[in-house]
Amino acid sequence: MTKKIAFIFLLFILIKISFPKYLSASENQNLYEGWTYFHDELFKISFVYPDNWTNYTSQERGVVFVLPDGIGMFTYHFSPLFNEKMNLTEFVSQNRETLQEIGAEFNEDEYITFSNDPAYKLIYTMSMGKDTQKYLTIWCLIEDNVYITTFSHQSQLFDQYQQIVDKIVKSMMIITD
Repeated sequence: MTKKIAFIFLLFILIKISFPKYLSASENQNLYEGWTYFHDELFKISFVYPDNWTNYTSQERGVVFVLPDGIGMFTYHFSPLFNEKMNLTEFVSQNRETLQEIGAEFNEDEYITFSNDPAYKLIYTMSMGKDTQKYLTIWCLIEDNVYITTFSHQSQLFDQYQQIVDKIVKSMMIITD
């Protein structure tokens, strides 16, 4: 009888522990329903994206997705820092300064977590002739590499895609060896 009670108690504990994980997996599955899984060892990244986005990824271009409207673009690449020893704050400062020099107007910025690592998210606009482009860029430094994710679109259409882009970014995982 004692073994039976211990078994039932143990079974109850296991179900209690496993249920939230099952619920969470189910919620994530619904969150990304109708999306495609992308995994690339060369570019050290995996994430999900909407089925109707066109994948133009190649070794030459890097990871490139074009939105259904043919105008918006989502890109990702990484590169070594080439022996430049800097932390994320120094990298952000240097790149914000460069963007400002070429005419960027900053809208939002914050330090975030990207693929379980510290990162910096910047939203800015730049005029290009008659058009104004809006950008969301995320910079993440891991060891001696910088990982850069960028979404760009015409300023007036940017906001309608931002929630989708935020979901993609949330799903992104850098593949470490």
